[in-house]
Amino acid sequence: MSSPAVARVLAEAHLPAPEARVIQAYLAWRAGAHDAALEALTVATAQWLPHAPTVWHARAVGVQGDVLLGLGQGQQALACFEQQLLWGRAVGDAEMQGLAHNDIGVLLIWDDPDGARQRYQMAYDVFQSAGMVHRAGLGLSAFNLSVAYHELGDVPRSDALLAHAVELLHQTQAWPYWVGVMSQQALRLAGAGQLQEARCLSLDAEASQPELPIDSLRTLQFFRAKLEVQHGNAHMALALLKTLQAWVDTRQDMLDDYLDVRAQAHHRAGQPDEAYLTMRELLEAVRCRHDQERTTQLKALEVLARLEDTQRVAAELWKRTAALEVLHREASELSLTDDLTGLGNRRAFMQWSELRHQQGQPMVMAFIDLDHFKGINDRCGHAAGDQILRDVARRLRQFTRSDDLLARLGGDEFVVARIDSGCQGLAGDMEGLRAGCERQGQQSCGSGELGEPVTLSIGVVQAAGTLAEDMRRADEGMYQAKRAGGNRVRVLE
Repeated sequence: MSSPAVARVLAEAHLPAPEARVIQAYLAWRAGAHDAALEALTVATAQWLPHAPTVWHARAVGVQGDVLLGLGQGQQALACFEQQLLWGRAVGDAEMQGLAHNDIGVLLIWDDPDGARQRYQMAYDVFQSAGMVHRAGLGLSAFNLSVAYHELGDVPRSDALLAHAVELLHQTQAWPYWVGVMSQQALRLAGAGQLQEARCLSLDAEASQPELPIDSLRTLQFFRAKLEVQHGNAHMALALLKTLQAWVDTRQDMLDDYLDVRAQAHHRAGQPDEAYLTMRELLEAVRCRHDQERTTQLKALEVLARLEDTQRVAAELWKRTAALEVLHREASELSLTDDLTGLGNRRAFMQWSELRHQQGQPMVMAFIDLDHFKGINDRCGHAAGDQILRDVARRLRQFTRSDDLLARLGGDEFVVARIDSGCQGLAGDMEGLRAGCERQGQQSCGSGELGEPVTLSIGVVQAAGTLAEDMRRADEGMYQAKRAGGNRVRVLE
């Protein structure tokens, strides 16, 4: 992606291997050559038919989905991305899983921004769990999350995620992604009336990266022209666009956007005749593309049918292996909900808290443990113990805010995390929870007679360090409450 020329040489050196065809298909799609991308995929999938899917199958179907998305075939593209996700999980490849979630988010972003946000968050979680090697994917997901939160009106969170994406993508030199993020930052500055700051940001981005590939440099310059058209000097934009004519001839995927921006620039520069001619040129380009797409869509259906054949072969092989069990386990691990109580699970708590730490938001947390719960299980049985845990979860919802993170960490341990700059509010709510459980939580163990009340030991802390350190302090506060006799709330300063 960062060096298409090197990738093209690498692919040609490994022909006729189907993996090399997939690389060629990806490069063709990136250049807007959908027809060439599908031709390469057709050859690759024909060679794969007798074999069980690998990560390259997932890559191929992902490129297929990207092509279909570019052709406006949303439902077929969605089927490809879901297949990519399935195969990515089957072979344990985090990149394929994360990219599939990302692309599904792209399908949703304009019609269902919150649905897109959830998909982008899934992609972010997958890449984050996979470790440092996937920082570029993590940066892409952070950028997409920023766009989703911006659409939802949460500008502070959007800006924080955008800055996070810039850092990650610069570290990994994922230049095509980085260029998009920097351009988005500049456009936001200009839209907020900070035109000179936006210009400086764009120029600094071009000048500060001598290793920037020529295509990424030209993309930055195009977005600078777009910035000038929308918020600045239309004549300056026209001068920039003129220098980019040769570049756009090699990037057919950028042609519509380029002509649209040029038409706007002519209009704002007081050149209506040139604007009219450019719009006619844009109309003709759209007509030609639609003619090509009709043929390309037929090829897309052929490739999709071959991939479905591969899927059927894979299904037969998976019946004779433990692959389905692996898929089920991985899907369960990706789940963020505790099955017993309906609260979040440890994974949900860790992801929620880690994101707030990265965004620099003030946070307080409470660790909650049931007193003598093992004795309840021993006397009354695990079914009764499970019911008590569900009752505590229900009361926990009553004594917390709607935007708090509530989770069961495991066993009889719960946690509440809240965006707040002080412990008093959460400590007061936890005291209400403790008193409510003590007052209403007596257990009969099925005998009809009241037993011991359900009591809680709770530790409350203000987050002040790393997440691991804050969790350790909250746990210590909870154990101080237990050592003091239990059934109390301890705020650990």
